[in-house]
Amino acid sequence: MKKIKYLVLVLSLVLLTGCSKKMTCTSTSDQSKSGYKLESKYEITTNNNNVTKVEIEETITSSDKKKLEKFEKQLDEQYSYNKKKYGGYTYKVTNSNGKVTSKVTIDYKKFDMKQFIKDNAAMKTYTKDDKLTLDGAKKLYESTGATCK
Repeated sequence: MKKIKYLVLVLSLVLLTGCSKKMTCTSTSDQSKSGYKLESKYEITTNNNNVTKVEIEETITSSDKKKLEKFEKQLDEQYSYNKKKYGGYTYKVTNSNGKVTSKVTIDYKKFDMKQFIKDNAAMKTYTKDDKLTLDGAKKLYESTGATCK
């Protein structure tokens, strides 16, 4: 009897919370000719195949301090713009020890996907009912050279 009650409790929780999945995508881009290397990691969380959150960590390595300062400024400006325009962004960009690191979380529950699609029509390919899907996120990140598991 206890097993049945436990099973019912677990099934109820699954039904209430939906099916949650996680996927990780990573990429490395060695741009030695341009003086830097980029490593990216994307942790994608979904509920019922809709992306609810993406946590991104990007690291740009270079011995050129001016190049790193430029990357730092560009990343900060881009994430600040996205946060103001679409919401859902929290981020931190740091520059130290020959590396610029950005840590970004996009909360798709607070993100204005309709406006984002309006501004970026190609995003419609990766969405269903104005929500980014797990398959869509995988295709999107793989199109930039990432490997997803």
